Amino acid sequence: MACKRGIRKSLEASRAYYDSLKAYDPARELWTFLVKRSSDDRGLASLSKEERVYFAINLLEKEVYNGGFDQYFFNSSSDYNWIAVEGLREIRALQSLKLVREAANTLFGRDGPPADQADRWRIMSSKAPHLSQQHRRESHLDRLDKEFYKDPDQLGERLTAYAKQHGLVSRCERGTH
Repeated sequence: MACKRGIRKSLEASRAYYDSLKAYDPARELWTFLVKRSSDDRGLASLSKEERVYFAINLLEKEVYNGGFDQYFFNSSSDYNWIAVEGLREIRALQSLKLVREAANTLFGRDGPPADQADRWRIMSSKAPHLSQQHRRESHLDRLDKEFYKDPDQLGERLTAYAKQHGLVSRCERGTH
């Protein structure tokens, strides 16, 4: 009965998918390596400039895709926003840079996001009534999130090229770190 309903085929597809996740991926190795190093070094002083840029832009991208700009600025990931902003400029991801700046301006005004997470929380909670969930669909941040999701700069491709250009991926090839 399992074959008739296609269950075996589904199981095989599922197994193949999970096996592919176990396959060696230099970009995933680099990300894991940087996350481990950053957890021991909140200031990222032990990371090279290129590693900091790669790390900060990845944090930005992952947080925004997971919960939008409000999540990014609420969480500790935006402690490194200034690095992400400089990195977006460096890799010429100018549309993404514009969206990040506009989101920061929407939430924090012309001064931009404070470096301290508690200060960001305080400012964001004072604006919470204006950005409540029922109004979120029409909100400016929602529009910015959707624009970012369109990936106008092909951020992943730019980050991969940046990592290769600066030898970051080769540092994470098997047996090199």
